[in-house]
Amino acid sequence: MSAPSPQERVQTVAELANSDADDRYIRFAEEVLGQRLAAQQREILRALATNQRNVIMSGNGPGKSYGVALAKLAFLVCNPRSTVMGTSGSYSQYTDAVWRPLKQLYKRCIMPLDPSFSEPNDSGQPSIELGDDWFAKVVSPRDPGDLEGRHGADVCVVIEEADKKYITAEHFDSAGSSVTDANDRMLAICNPPRDESNAVADLLDSSRWNTIQFSTLNAHNVRVDAGELDAETIPGITSLDTVRDDWSAWNAEPWPGLERARDVTDPASDAFREDLDERWYRRRGGVMPPARSAAWRPVEKSAVMAAWNRQHPEPLEDAPLGTGVDVARSGADFTVAASAHGERADLRFAEAGDDHTAQRDALQDEYREDRPHPMAVDAIGEGSGLADMLAELFDGVVRFGNGNEPVASATYYSCWEEGLELLGDWLASGGSINDADLKEELLMASRMVAFDERHLASRGGEVAKATASKSDLKERLGRSPDRLDALLMAVWARESGVGAGVPTATASVGGSDYGDGVDPNSDGAALTDAVREYQRRQGAARGNPYK
Repeated sequence: MSAPSPQERVQTVAELANSDADDRYIRFAEEVLGQRLAAQQREILRALATNQRNVIMSGNGPGKSYGVALAKLAFLVCNPRSTVMGTSGSYSQYTDAVWRPLKQLYKRCIMPLDPSFSEPNDSGQPSIELGDDWFAKVVSPRDPGDLEGRHGADVCVVIEEADKKYITAEHFDSAGSSVTDANDRMLAICNPPRDESNAVADLLDSSRWNTIQFSTLNAHNVRVDAGELDAETIPGITSLDTVRDDWSAWNAEPWPGLERARDVTDPASDAFREDLDERWYRRRGGVMPPARSAAWRPVEKSAVMAAWNRQHPEPLEDAPLGTGVDVARSGADFTVAASAHGERADLRFAEAGDDHTAQRDALQDEYREDRPHPMAVDAIGEGSGLADMLAELFDGVVRFGNGNEPVASATYYSCWEEGLELLGDWLASGGSINDADLKEELLMASRMVAFDERHLASRGGEVAKATASKSDLKERLGRSPDRLDALLMAVWARESGVGAGVPTATASVGGSDYGDGVDPNSDGAALTDAVREYQRRQGAARGNPYK
C-alpha cells in the first residue's frame, strides 16, 4: 500500500477535526503521520479521545514518551485553534523525550500539509505556532501559575515526569483551572511514585482521573522477542535482553523467565514478591514499590557487617592494589590513606593537621616499597597541593573530587556516586575491614545514602544521584568520614577503569618520564599517559588544567 499523498493527508485531518470517534487520534498517528504504533501507544491516544483526565503510569521503555508526543501533536492539529501546554518535573527530560520527537514529527509530516504552518520557535519557551490563538508550548515547572487560566477553543495540559519532586498538588490545581469543558484534557505522565506521599498517589485514588498502567514486561519488543507477537520490533522500545539483564543486575538473581517475572512483579498475583529492588518495581514493573522493597542503596548494612566479621586475609603478592588519600582541609582534620589490597582494606596513614609537606614525606616512606598502582588523591581546594606533590613521587596518581564527573558518566552523577557503588560491590563480594571507625562510617552511609535518578541531557539519560553527601555524613557522625572516603577512593582508583593496566613490577621514582625500569612502550607507560590525560581532563573541567 502506497503512502498517502499530501492532499489525502489534508483531507484526513479535515475529517478528524469534525469527529468525536474514539479512534480519531489513532487514525491521525497512523494515517497522517504514518506511524506504526505499539499497543500501549494506541491506548494513550484512545484515552486522550475518551477521558478528560488521564494518569499514564509505567516503567521505562514501553514507548510512553513517544506516545505522548504523538498525543500532543494529534490534539493540536485535530482541534483548530487549540492550546497545548506541557511541563515536567524534569525540564530537560521533557525536552529530550517529548518535545524533540514532537518537533521532528511536525516538520516531517505536518508542515507539508499547509504552508501557513510556521516553523517551531525555540527561542525562550519552546513552541509551535499554527496561528495567533493556535499553538503548543512548554512552560517551566518552577511556577505553577504558568499553567493557569488558558481558555482556548480546546485546551490540553500535559504534565510529564509528574512523580518528580518539583511537581506538587498546586501544579495539578493550576492546570485544572484550564480544563473547563468536555473537550479539554489533562495528561499526567509518570513513573510509579516511591510512596503515597507523592502528589501522583492522590490522582491514582481519585475517581476524576482515569489510570493507565503499563509494565515494561509487556512492551511490544519484549513480547516480540519472547515469541508472543508475530511482528517486527519498533525502534526506541525496550527489548527482552535489557529486561533480563536488569533483573539480574538489580535483584542479584538469575532470570526466572518472562512469565515468572511478570507474576512476582504484579501486586494482583498470588506470587507477588515484596523483596525485589525498588528500581525493578518502578522502572520495569510500572508499579509502586512495596514498603519492604529493597531501596537502591550502594552500601548495604549486611555487607558492612559481613566485611567486619570476615577474617582479615593476608594480601597476596599479586593481588590488585589501589590507594586513596583523603586530604585534611584544616588543622582539626585528618589526612588519611587507605589501600584496598585484594579483598583486604588497610588504613595505612592517619595524621591530624594540614602540614601537607610533612605528610607527603610520611606517605612517601609508607608507600615507597609498594609496586606502582593507581592512587586517587582528594585534590579539591587545599588538597590540590598534596596531590601535585604525590604525583611527582608516584606513578598512577589520579586527582579525585567527589563532585567530579565519573568514569562511567552515563551511569553516575559524580565520582561520589560511582565510588560508593564500587565500594559497596567490593564489600559485598568479599571485602574485609578491621578498623572500628571505618565500620561506623560505613554503617552510617548504609543508613543515610540511597540513590535517586536524575535526568541529564548532556549524559543522554538517567544517572544515579546520591541522597546524602559527605557533608551530610559528617553532620550525623560529628566528624568527617575520612576513613570511608579514603577507602572509597582506593576502590574507585582500582575498579573504575581509570587505573587499569598498572604494571605489577616495582618501579622506582625518577629517571625517564615513566620511572626507571619502565619501558616507554610498555602497558605501564601507556597507563601513565592515560592517567595524566585523565588528570588533565579533570583539571580542565574545573577551569584549572592540570599539567
